[in-house]
Amino acid sequence: MPILHHLLYWLGKLTGTIIILPHPIAIGNFGEELYYGLLKARREKKKLVVLFPYELPGLLRLRIPNREMAHLQSEYRAFLPSNPLYPVCCVLITLYFGFFRGVHIITNKYWGIQLSEYSRIPMLGQELLWKPKLVMQSFSWDVVRAYEWDKQTKENLEISLSKKRLAIAQRQRIQMGLPSDAWFVCLHVREGGYYNDYQTVERNATIDNYIPAIEEITRRGGWVVRIGDDTMKRLPSMPQVIDYPFTPQKSELMDLYLLKECRTYIGMQSGILDIAIMFQRPIIQTNMYSWLLGYPQKERDVGILKHVYSKSDKRFLAPMEWPKTPWAQHAFHPRDNYVFYENTPQELRQIVIEFFDQGADWTPNDAQLAFNATRWAAAVKKLETPMGSERQIDDVHARYRLATRLSTAQGVLGADFLKHYAARQNEILSEQHAEPDTIK
Repeated sequence: MPILHHLLYWLGKLTGTIIILPHPIAIGNFGEELYYGLLKARREKKKLVVLFPYELPGLLRLRIPNREMAHLQSEYRAFLPSNPLYPVCCVLITLYFGFFRGVHIITNKYWGIQLSEYSRIPMLGQELLWKPKLVMQSFSWDVVRAYEWDKQTKENLEISLSKKRLAIAQRQRIQMGLPSDAWFVCLHVREGGYYNDYQTVERNATIDNYIPAIEEITRRGGWVVRIGDDTMKRLPSMPQVIDYPFTPQKSELMDLYLLKECRTYIGMQSGILDIAIMFQRPIIQTNMYSWLLGYPQKERDVGILKHVYSKSDKRFLAPMEWPKTPWAQHAFHPRDNYVFYENTPQELRQIVIEFFDQGADWTPNDAQLAFNATRWAAAVKKLETPMGSERQIDDVHARYRLATRLSTAQGVLGADFLKHYAARQNEILSEQHAEPDTIK
C-alpha cells in the first residue's frame, strides 16, 4: 500500500480526524464514501476531513462530475474549503497525482506499463471507512456487526448546503418553474450518453416506459423533476414535469439541491442513487440489475428487478434464483448468457402506487421478507470466501464494503412485482413471438 495512505492514516491519528480523498471520478463512490465517512466520524466522535483535487487540462483531466460535493456541510466535517489552508492541500494533492498520471500516460503508451490506480487517481482513506485498521488480512462478520451500521443509518445525519448556496439554489428553483411550496420527485433513468456506454445495457433503460409512473405522481399533486444530462432523450411536454437537464438552471449546485429537497427519489442502480442515499431520501428503485449492491436502503424503500432471461435454460429467472447464481453474477452480464428486459410501464406505475399508498401500519409481506432472507443468506455465505481480487488487501476491503452495504439495506422488492413477475414475463415473451436473442 503506498506510503501516502499510511501518512494520512497517522496524520488522522494525531489530529483525531478521519482523512479521505473520495473517488473524484465516480459521483456514486464519492457520495458513498462521504456518507459512511460522516457516519464513522459521528460514531467515533471525530471529524471527517475531505480533500478534493483540482481539475487538470488535456490528457491529465479527471472529469470530476460534481465539484460542489466538496462544499457540503455537516457538524462532523472539519477543514472545509473556506479554510485558507484547504486550497494549499488540494494543490499539493493535484500536483502529486497529476505527476503520476502523466508518468502513467507515457509509460503505458511507449512500454505498455500501467501504474496502479493508487498512484494516479486521488482516492485515499477508504480503507478505514468500513473496518477499524488500515490493513487487515482477513474478513470477519464480527467486525461488521460491531459497527451496527443498520442502527447508524436509521439515525438521521444532516448534510446540507451552506446558507449562501441554498439561497442561490432556491432562486433558481423558482426560475426553473418549480413552485417553492410544491412537493416533487426526482427521477433518474440512466442512458449511455454520459459515459458513452450504450452497450452496458444492464445499467440503462428507456425513459418512455416511465411516462405512466410520471402521470401517477402528477395525478397525486406532485411534480416530477427528471435529472441527468443533456445527452438524454427529451421528455414530451407534460404538466408539472420539468426536464431539468435541458433548462438554463442545470448546474452542479442544483443537482445537489434537487436531490436533497425531493420528497422521493426514483432511479436505477447508478451513481446518482448513492447521492440520494447520502441525503437519506425515500427511494423507489427501478430496473435493478444487481441483487446485492444498491438495494433499497430504508425500511419503506421499495424496488423492482429487471427481468433476466437465461439463454442456456431457455427461461426467465425467478427473483429467488438471482442470489443463487455464481458470485460473479451478483450483477448480471449479458455477454455471459443472460438477456435483459426492462420493467414494463405497468410495473413502473404500480411500484409508484405501492410506495405512495403505504399506510402508517405498513409492513412487508411474506414474499418480500422471504426474498430478503434469501438475499442475506446468499451474500453472507459468499462473502466468507475470497471474491477473486488480485491482491488480498483489495479483496478484504471489497468484502467489508459489500458487507456494510448489505447490513444497512432495510428495504424490500415490490409486493406486486413479486406476485406478478411471471405474468409480466409471459407478456414479454408473447410480444417477442420468439425466443429472445437480443438485449432489451
